[in-house]
Amino acid sequence: MAIRRALERTSFLTLFFILFMTVSSLKPEYSLGNMEDILARMEKQPSVFENFVSTVQRIRSPKNYKNPKVVDDPRFEGSTGKNTPKIYRPYPDYDSLKWQSKHRVPFVACLGPRNKLLNESLDDQVGVYVGTPQGFPLPMFGSYDAVGLDGQISFDRYTRYGAYGFGEDEESVPYWTKPSKVNWNQIRWGQLQKQCVERNAKRFMKEASTDTGSEIPHPDLPAEERSAVLIRTYLGKEYSENDLHVIRSMVMELALQTGGEFEVVLLLHVKDESLDIKQEEVYRRILKENIPQEFWDMTVLWNTPLVAERYKDLNTSVIDVHHAQWLPVQWFMREHPEFEHFWNWEIDTRFTGHHYEYVDKIAAFARRQPRRGLWDRNARFYIPQIHGDYETEYRDYVNRSEPEGVWGPAAVAGPDLKIQVYGPTAPTLFPRDDNFEWGIGEDADFICFLPIFHPIGTRWVIRNEVYGYEQGRELPRRACLITHSRISRRLLTALDEENLAGRHMGSELFPVTTALYHGMKAVSAPHPIFSERPFPPQDVGFIFNSGVNGRTGSTKFSPFSWGREIPFRDTSWYYRANLPGRLYWNFLGWEKGGTGGKEYEHRHGRVCLPSILFHPVKDVRPDADSMNYKFDSELGFVPID
Repeated sequence: MAIRRALERTSFLTLFFILFMTVSSLKPEYSLGNMEDILARMEKQPSVFENFVSTVQRIRSPKNYKNPKVVDDPRFEGSTGKNTPKIYRPYPDYDSLKWQSKHRVPFVACLGPRNKLLNESLDDQVGVYVGTPQGFPLPMFGSYDAVGLDGQISFDRYTRYGAYGFGEDEESVPYWTKPSKVNWNQIRWGQLQKQCVERNAKRFMKEASTDTGSEIPHPDLPAEERSAVLIRTYLGKEYSENDLHVIRSMVMELALQTGGEFEVVLLLHVKDESLDIKQEEVYRRILKENIPQEFWDMTVLWNTPLVAERYKDLNTSVIDVHHAQWLPVQWFMREHPEFEHFWNWEIDTRFTGHHYEYVDKIAAFARRQPRRGLWDRNARFYIPQIHGDYETEYRDYVNRSEPEGVWGPAAVAGPDLKIQVYGPTAPTLFPRDDNFEWGIGEDADFICFLPIFHPIGTRWVIRNEVYGYEQGRELPRRACLITHSRISRRLLTALDEENLAGRHMGSELFPVTTALYHGMKAVSAPHPIFSERPFPPQDVGFIFNSGVNGRTGSTKFSPFSWGREIPFRDTSWYYRANLPGRLYWNFLGWEKGGTGGKEYEHRHGRVCLPSILFHPVKDVRPDADSMNYKFDSELGFVPID
């Protein structure tokens, strides 16, 4: 009885504390009108990037810079200085005793499109400049240090895409050595990937057979895991030159340079369901008419009937790609047992840095996150100027705000909701009894690139897209916008079982809410997100973390609510954002928004950028209308609750 009374008293005090923090954290003075005043004031401020010259000539190299992955390019022997690019290979040292002692068999280098081993071919490498343009603006959210990206290097269009065909017909380009030309139509990227995996097959074999054990130096070590990168494309898409350069770069940097650790796939949505894609002749004709020839053998076709036929109890009104973005990924997962993780890669995403650094550092960041307080750290925009260091000050701040957060699988009420929990059991009864240790070293089941927020209480448009659950709109849930993310086999299996039971949610709710109920590890990666507008940090906090206890969700003041998304319009990462349409176009040498282009570069030099994740980047052509995105609330549409 004494223990029971103590627990009841503890629960009461915890509830009182949470209520106190909730009341004190709400900002009644921060009304919609005040936000509009702030936005109006910011609109009158000069654009950050319209007035900043980001060129190679303005690069300032950091003192005492050290990164063993950045090495001199012997093709520039005798040339030094900030304008001389170096080679960037952010891969493990596969030849080192340290790497080999932790892996079953040695790494085997693969052939690239120039028919050379990639560890010996300078023409197949990515180049960088050490340093960034002097005074480059700080991110509004996130940071390079937090996620482990190198924020002290820059890329231009030649060093970034030259190995993949960019500039191959230009006569002479300063500070760049043109790689040997490739007949890209004769390249078969699927075949190159297959050959690469075969060369490294023993690294990934689930079980070492007894007759080959003598060929495996460390047979007791586990096999390496493989990941699939699913580039989501669709019937009728026209592929720009930039699309080709980017897809080639992804295959090279993720699949071929790693010896098959990743496999890159074009996952093609055949919207015309009258086409029988199970017929080989139809399949081939669709490829020929819709996909560049070099990518035919790395393309996988799907349509809604194919990926939904398994789910007999699923409401047919929610199986389209808009409501059910994950059905084709679940289908692909079942068809390919060789992969443990799956990148759902939106084709209008761009990363100006090296793709391997991106996927490697993001996964490593997620892996080192302790589970205690993780859902609460996920639930906010990380603003370094306010929150300080992510791993210490920010973690402490969140822990003070919500000390008794999610701990293990979240309880789900309802007699008809039977869930076989996949996640592990918490090691202690209360999170306070764990010293931020549980979860460190554990791979994340889900990684996304905006906060994982509480949609209940907001006016986010699809917050109520919940189907087949007994609680309906009362079902506790989380959401993360933009489905560009990494998801584990374990979580996809759980989504599959939910759909088999006739349960479903909107695409940006489903995986992260399922992870919540199963006690799986979900992580919001605080990558650097930039803004065109010079918001003071305190205004950023008020606008974007305006919810309970400083969350970004949970109230109608959430920036994800209808009519309150406008501040995202000038950022580098959102589903409608205009900054990518300036910076990425300038990066490619084109004028946009009064910056970039031939005359601009004649005066200032070649545009360069640090590693930035951009979305959306659509219709990548010089004359595309890339800077005029507006939200539905601005266009006069009315939300349907």
